[in-house]
Amino acid sequence: MLRLRFYPNSQGVWVGELHADETRLLATTHPATIAAAIFAMDTHSLRVETDKGNLEMQFPVDMGELDTLGRLTHDKEMDKWMSLFCTFSRFDFANPLPDDTHADIHFRTAVHYLPPLLVKVYPSEPEPKDFKKQLKKRNQYIYYPWC
Repeated sequence: MLRLRFYPNSQGVWVGELHADETRLLATTHPATIAAAIFAMDTHSLRVETDKGNLEMQFPVDMGELDTLGRLTHDKEMDKWMSLFCTFSRFDFANPLPDDTHADIHFRTAVHYLPPLLVKVYPSEPEPKDFKKQLKKRNQYIYYPWC
């Protein structure tokens, strides 16, 4: 089962850290990239773990879980992270809405960094010509794998 853990970075921003069993897969400050990674793995459940407790939940997240998730958060910033994660969990990253200019880069970033054997869903369109430039910019939010 996938596990989502958290730790604060040096500036106090929450980093979401995704694990499969004991293997660390991805750590980032952006909840959309974590949601995109879970989408790419075509996984439908995960365990959220914080110092305040644990919760096994479905993916996409049932919005009814927000209150339970809220009891696991440490502060307003983590609460915001969780709320955004819940929203992003409902996105179809392989076929984003035409006016969504960010879903594709989060999805491609997640697919780029995940172990290839775990990726089950890929972007439906070819890689944009400026993807490497976009990835380099996105790397400022990635804590693992090391960029």
